[in-house]
Amino acid sequence: MSNYTKGPWETVEDESFVRQKDAMIRMYIASLVDIPNSSGGEASTRANARLIAAAPELLEACKEFVRKVECGQARSTASYQQMRAAIAKAESNV
Repeated sequence: MSNYTKGPWETVEDESFVRQKDAMIRMYIASLVDIPNSSGGEASTRANARLIAAAPELLEACKEFVRKVECGQARSTASYQQMRAAIAKAESNV
């Protein structure tokens, strides 16, 4: 079991923070800042926050797909390998 904060997560405060959603004490996951003169600017920072906030649901979707492939309910081996790699990255303690 990984040590990340339980999802779901949400963006708050003009999408510059990511925090745990619907918990009695909401844990902040990430604080994003705009880097002056960066290529994406504020729009990129907001998109990054939304992607981070979606991480718990993305991980669960990957796990479900891998489970289905392993029990014969799905057959896409290329997607299966991609999902297994994403799960490993998300759950690694690196």
